[in-house]
Amino acid sequence: MRYFDLHCDTAGVCFKNKILPDDPSLSVSTAYTSFFEEWTQCYAVYIDEKCSYPKKLYSDTITDFKAKISRFKKPNAILTLENALPVDSVEFVQILKNDGIRAVTLTWNGENRIAGGAYSSAGLTAFGRKVIKSLNANHIAVDLSHLNRKSFFEAGECAEIIFASHSCCAKTHNHPRNLADNQLKYIAERGGVIGVCFYPEFLGTKYPFEGVWRHLNHLLNIGLEKNIAIGSDFDGADMAGQLQGVRDIPKLYRYLFERGINKCILDDLFYNNADSFFEKF
Repeated sequence: MRYFDLHCDTAGVCFKNKILPDDPSLSVSTAYTSFFEEWTQCYAVYIDEKCSYPKKLYSDTITDFKAKISRFKKPNAILTLENALPVDSVEFVQILKNDGIRAVTLTWNGENRIAGGAYSSAGLTAFGRKVIKSLNANHIAVDLSHLNRKSFFEAGECAEIIFASHSCCAKTHNHPRNLADNQLKYIAERGGVIGVCFYPEFLGTKYPFEGVWRHLNHLLNIGLEKNIAIGSDFDGADMAGQLQGVRDIPKLYRYLFERGINKCILDDLFYNNADSFFEKF
């Protein structure tokens, strides 16, 4: 099978623990490349919102991980930034571009100088609008995961390329980080994709296979079959039961097939939809 994952936090774990991407302790370990005919992995450089040295942490992590992942032929690595806290000037966006960053999650759950996260009431700032304009100019996608509703739509109005790397459906499980139907449809109407996250708190169950099926089924029921993708959040969130890492992805694929999702749709959501999105820019 082919596998495209829009979000994991493996880069930071590799840097913090001084390990390589093939370390067996990782949920996203290149030791499992043989499981997939093709594998594209978005690796996020995560910046904690309480970090007092975000620019240094970003620089150290991206430098470390780029050197490490270059040793491996698979997966195809796409680099992203989760929480734009290091972006203290519009000019910093050029640094992101030069580092190979393809997408930026504007906030984490709180508020930063750009926008308000899911646990904040703040909207998009004037500086945030300038940053998004620069991201647009540099063909870097704006990731709307983690934003509150106000910032979500304000950022969406400014951004040319939008998606949600790791979010679930609020209609299926009401959680501040999950997206309402009008948000999901807004992303789809703009040509974006939604990566279903495997975090049990977002799925609303400790049985992840069942939870993923429920959220995927809702997305299919509202007509978003060409906009569904995977955004695991492996190596960044505590997972449950039978879905602990990439080694479990083939089992998830089989489970969803047995629950009635046909192969063409599964192939789209496990690879084609995300691949088509990133081919646009």
